[in-house]
Amino acid sequence: MKRIGSACVVFAIAIAPSVAKAGGLEVPDVGSEALGRGGAFTAKADDATAFTYNVAGFARQRGTRLLLNANLTLDRYDFQRAGVYPDSPTDTHTPWGGAAFPQVSNQGGPFFAPYVGFSTDFGYFDRLTVAFGAFGPSGVGSRLYPLGVQNAPSASRYDVVQSKTLVVYPTIAAAYRITDDIDIGVGLHLVYGNFDLINVSSSDLGGGACPNHEYQGCDAQNHLKTTGFSYSASFGAMWHPAKWLAIGANVRTPFTLDTSGTVDASAPAAIPTAIPQAAASFKTSFPLVLRGGLRYIFWDGDFEQGDIEVNGTYEGWSAAQGKGPVVDIPVLQLPQGPTPVNTTLIHGYGDTFSVRLGGAYNFAALGGVLTLRGGGYYDASATNPATTRLDFNTLEKYAGTVGIGFRTGGLSFNVGYAEVFSPDRNVSNGSLQPVNGLKNGQSIDTTGAALPVVNNGVFSAHMRIISVGMSVVFDEVLGSERYKQVTATHAAAAEPKPEAPKADDEAAKYDAEKKLEEEKRIAEEKRIADDQKRIEEERRNYDPLKRPLPKGTAPKTAPPAPKTAPPAPKTPPPAPKTPPQKKGDWDS
Repeated sequence: MKRIGSACVVFAIAIAPSVAKAGGLEVPDVGSEALGRGGAFTAKADDATAFTYNVAGFARQRGTRLLLNANLTLDRYDFQRAGVYPDSPTDTHTPWGGAAFPQVSNQGGPFFAPYVGFSTDFGYFDRLTVAFGAFGPSGVGSRLYPLGVQNAPSASRYDVVQSKTLVVYPTIAAAYRITDDIDIGVGLHLVYGNFDLINVSSSDLGGGACPNHEYQGCDAQNHLKTTGFSYSASFGAMWHPAKWLAIGANVRTPFTLDTSGTVDASAPAAIPTAIPQAAASFKTSFPLVLRGGLRYIFWDGDFEQGDIEVNGTYEGWSAAQGKGPVVDIPVLQLPQGPTPVNTTLIHGYGDTFSVRLGGAYNFAALGGVLTLRGGGYYDASATNPATTRLDFNTLEKYAGTVGIGFRTGGLSFNVGYAEVFSPDRNVSNGSLQPVNGLKNGQSIDTTGAALPVVNNGVFSAHMRIISVGMSVVFDEVLGSERYKQVTATHAAAAEPKPEAPKADDEAAKYDAEKKLEEEKRIAEEKRIADDQKRIEEERRNYDPLKRPLPKGTAPKTAPPAPKTAPPAPKTPPPAPKTPPQKKGDWDS
């Protein structure tokens, strides 16, 4: 009985990787706008997904805004195990003996991941924005593999049967534009985790009860349910050294999620025995995440015509999962007495990196702005072939993405799509083995011999991600005058029309530019008036008998009048007097 009860340990050991990976090794990426441009968004981050990409991006998001977004992931992850069933085909309980292992596939169905963000400047601040949100990691939190395939035990049952994980980051953030060119931001994350996990372990009962190490009658099913909280923080910065260039960086701090709950174990069918439910805890660590981006912007005046951006992402999984998750069962009630269980699973995960490239093209259409997006990314594998398993798709990923968006009157609608390809991985040196609860969770049988490897074979995967989002800028919808005043002159994808001046220092810069334009206009008008005046004067002084005056030569004026009048002409001298005649005799 003690041996059967201690088989609970194997559950924790087998499922631990699924929680760590599902919660941390994410598939790029969240947000319909970001997804459509290949996840290259760290140097843009102009919607509420700035929580994830760069919290400094909130600094230039003026007004009060709401984002509703959701990713729907269609995940195919298959495993074709090498070899055949070790059972005897002559045993009526194992007619599948000697047959090749059938392929197993994820049957968890589409995974829905919502993203909600709200930001505001309270209608007062010109440089400060405060934001609130709730979202989860970009990954697949639901995987389900069958216990049986084609009337035979599943070849993957010792890896994972069910992995349902819910990880949510309720977040508050603040961002501030400290200069015209530099923005900074900080986010505080409360981390909530809820895990519902099932796996199968092997229980080597000895004494011939188990003909081989994978005998179905000696399988024990284990079910762990835990919840818990932790916290983390994000720090971001954005630099705009030129109108056409933006550089962004963001860091999310590592954290440890310690959850508690219960574990239920079912005894093997070979010796059915009731095992009481036990309290259990599950603790796993999440990595440091660094993001960096460089963005080039194309402008048509003050209208953003388009952009292209390249990002790099680093996740420090070697530090977070160097030792691996820890499962602790303080008291496991057995007929022989209470037994504590504490197990650490060594993962040996490696650091991962991702390169993302994408962009957008904007143009006026349908009374608003239509945006076409495209991009792609490469995401490195977190595991080497020997440690590959089905709990999470850790294969290399190559993706092509497209997207479309439309913005009008403060309303934005976006759709993104990603086709994610993973090269098949053929594992021939696997290291995953069933664990034997009767040997305190070691992968050995009752004689001390190693249990067989169960992850040799071909792993193949393919994903399709669809993201749909809607955002509202309430101030713009309501026609706020203040919003018009403080809206950034070079806001991304603004309507192709003159924009309102920016506030504070940018307003002064805007005014200076307008003043210079006004001075140029006045000077031009004066030049035209002077030319018209000159032409009019030339017309008045024009003498058709004279040779036309050279251009720019003033007409000659009449000579000035003499200062004194010329002397009057002299009067002629008076005529000489005639002498009087003497009186003669004849006069008498």
